[in-house]
Amino acid sequence: MALAPIAVTYLPVLAWVGIGIGLRAAYRRSTSPTVLRLAAAFLASWAVLATTALLWVLSNGGFRGIERLIASPLALFEGRFLVLWVLGAAGAFAVFLVAFVVSQAVARGILRLVVARPLSWPPTLAARPASVALYAFPSARPDAFTFTVLERGRGLRHFRRDVILVSEGLLERLTVEEWEAVVAHELGHIRELDGRYLTFIRMLSRMMRWDPIFALLSASLTRREEYRADLDAVELTRRPRALARALFKAGLAGDRGRYPRRYPGPVALLGVRGRRGRRETVERIRRLVALAESGEYPEEPVG
Repeated sequence: MALAPIAVTYLPVLAWVGIGIGLRAAYRRSTSPTVLRLAAAFLASWAVLATTALLWVLSNGGFRGIERLIASPLALFEGRFLVLWVLGAAGAFAVFLVAFVVSQAVARGILRLVVARPLSWPPTLAARPASVALYAFPSARPDAFTFTVLERGRGLRHFRRDVILVSEGLLERLTVEEWEAVVAHELGHIRELDGRYLTFIRMLSRMMRWDPIFALLSASLTRREEYRADLDAVELTRRPRALARALFKAGLAGDRGRYPRRYPGPVALLGVRGRRGRRETVERIRRLVALAESGEYPEEPVG
């Protein structure tokens, strides 16, 4: 049996294991762009493995193939199945491409459907980045969203536009300090590339609901990035209690408005909704209050 084909089929497994170890090590120590890029590579490798295994099972009798693969998992790496690995990689690429297209279509659909009005950038924050657009949209449901769209520039070049959408329902409930904290939180998502990577990973997780690996990684990354964006907002505004109050008002309000309960794709202020979302919002508020009481931000105004 030729060793070269067998070595080639083992490469995705080695890549999956290596990237997984790197992701685990970087999860708490590295910057968000590094972690999100590693997560995307890990999911890509996992998709190749899962798709190839599915093709192997289908080509070996369905349920009988499952029994054979459980009894002899190394059979998947026999050189004669190299074509299945090629097809598996093509299938995984197709899934990722569809997820990217859908996430962009959702973002563009949002911009077309909502009747948004431009908002002035909060004067106490740093100057607005040129690629960032800030809008308010008519909805009674209090929330804010961040997403990234690619737009064609001159010739074949593409430009990135980061959009922050804030509902009128949220604006009506917030004080000036709370409003600035919300914008700072969304700006933290943009600076750490959440609008590109996390939005894509969450969309991919929705498309592959049957896969627990995608679901677990998406939930873990969402939780991590919400905590980090909260810290970024505190560093910008020096007002942890302002963001805590904004989360409290957004989290306890009803879900009235034009958008469905499970808003697809973009990174939202509350991260996720439902019971798990409420628990995580309470934890985020608890952390922000602890920061305020630590004495690290003594200049925070009240009101």
